[in-house]
Amino acid sequence: MGKIVLPLLMVLLFTNCKNEDSGWQSLIVDNSLDGWHIFQNAESTRGWIVQENTLIFNGISDMESGEGDASLLTDKEYGNFEIKFDWKIIPGGNSGFMWGVNEDEKYNYPYQTGPEIQILDPAIYDNPKIALGGEMEINNAVEDLEAHKHFVGALYDLSAPTKLNATKPASEWNSYHIKIDYKANRGEVILNDVLINSFPLQGPEWDALVQKSKFSKSESEESEYLGDARWYDFGKYSRGHICFQDHPGEVSFRNIMIKELD
Repeated sequence: MGKIVLPLLMVLLFTNCKNEDSGWQSLIVDNSLDGWHIFQNAESTRGWIVQENTLIFNGISDMESGEGDASLLTDKEYGNFEIKFDWKIIPGGNSGFMWGVNEDEKYNYPYQTGPEIQILDPAIYDNPKIALGGEMEINNAVEDLEAHKHFVGALYDLSAPTKLNATKPASEWNSYHIKIDYKANRGEVILNDVLINSFPLQGPEWDALVQKSKFSKSESEESEYLGDARWYDFGKYSRGHICFQDHPGEVSFRNIMIKELD
């Protein structure tokens, strides 16, 4: 009996050590929201719950309530990292993953500083009228039907995914593996094991992407709702909070694992 049990124990110990040494850590601890907070509100997690280690936004977004942004941020700030997670969105729903978010009070929203990887029901591009969130979200899809810079896996309004058929439909689980490495000046989005997007994170190539996007329009009247900070610091923070966006429609995240590269 000992000849069987001892090797098994050794295998389990080796496996556990290997997982710890790999550097990957779960961002959901003890089936709770420990380590998370609402943008600019360290005491709140309103609109978000955790069930069976699955993070769920089932609240009312700021777009609908007008009560302030309810995007969920990590307490900790990150620089260079890889993150893996599964996500599922309801029909017509919309969300996003951001990094490099700064919570200075001069910013009204996390997306004034944090670039976003789009999460979206892909069927919206076949029928924009199903988009939750009203006319603004419908127009976001209609205006992007050719460029696809707002599609699933896009670096929002900056870089379109190179493949449009890697996404599973609404109510099914998709998987993201996102790499953000300022040392290599490279970001990557892997969707369901398919590399669909890569982009610079700083320098002239990044500046060129920003110049062709809405993030260059700080002087526009359309940007007045952002306050005095406008888009001036968009993408400028190489270290900041990780964020899941509040937006119309229930969205779920599971198996959220991060590995720091610093």
